[in-house]
Amino acid sequence: MGIKLEKLLERQIEGIALFEVSYKYAPIYAKNHFARAKDEFVIYCSDSEKNKGVLWLKNNEYRFIPINTEDRRSANLLINTDDGIILISKNRAWKMGEDDKEFIPINIESPCIAENITEISTLGERGKYPVICRVSMETMAANSFTFFKYDKDENKIKFEDILQPVFTTENTMKKFFDSLFEAEGLYHKMDFNYNYPQIGSMMIKDDAIYAFLEADIVNPVGLSSYKYYWYVEITKDGVYKKKIWGAERLDKLQGKRGVRGKFSTDKKYLIISPIFKTDEWKGKQKLLRLSDLELLDITLPRGYSKFRVTDIFDEHAFISDEVNKIILCKMTEG
Repeated sequence: MGIKLEKLLERQIEGIALFEVSYKYAPIYAKNHFARAKDEFVIYCSDSEKNKGVLWLKNNEYRFIPINTEDRRSANLLINTDDGIILISKNRAWKMGEDDKEFIPINIESPCIAENITEISTLGERGKYPVICRVSMETMAANSFTFFKYDKDENKIKFEDILQPVFTTENTMKKFFDSLFEAEGLYHKMDFNYNYPQIGSMMIKDDAIYAFLEADIVNPVGLSSYKYYWYVEITKDGVYKKKIWGAERLDKLQGKRGVRGKFSTDKKYLIISPIFKTDEWKGKQKLLRLSDLELLDITLPRGYSKFRVTDIFDEHAFISDEVNKIILCKMTEG
């Protein structure tokens, strides 16, 4: 079973660096974008002068809206909402609607307790959104999460007072937090050695919380290795409720193994990207259709074999060379 992509529109973005690093290299990279409609795409990126901001592509037209964040090294989280887009940087936040000319500040009533949020765009509902964080300053680790509530009428954001890794069992969670308490909240002094699962993507759908846990047994940036990947439903505390789809014991298989994953904006697919070309997928992306867990091959348009699927909305896919081109495609089965 497969999906064919038919090119509808090609756009070369001049003077903009769309992707600084491909997300195949580290869990926090290149997931700071989303489709807002079948012909609309938004990404946090930079221009030729290294100014950070948001590129908004719609109906074959695009605009780059620069924004000055306090710390140029800090992560900047881009979130899609019914009230436009939200950008969060440390303890500051802004919003912009489709017709706005500039970003408008949002009041953060209760800030995030994590040392660092990541740039991984997540999917929420009814004003509540998950945020993927780091429990500490571990290199490139996307290993914990929290939530915030956005009240558009009062123009404010309130983060919940939690920071949770993902746990396979409640007993593991208890041991972790007992050890953290004994270490007075200092993760690096904990006696309990916990290998945090890497969170590649998160979404809230029909009041349930879903995560994709990424795997990488030979990590190109020297992170801890993970011998499994799983699409799971979890509790608000981060404990597995259901293992839905995935693979284990990757270290027992031939070749280098590793995948990254991102839920599509329409919440219908998990876009899966192998890091290496030595497994049976030969480095080619796949789509997991969430309605029936059918794993789908992707046939890219002729001449675009090196492009990658970045997001999907209403059976339309955005693909990119991860340099300066964005292509809108129609999806058909076959």
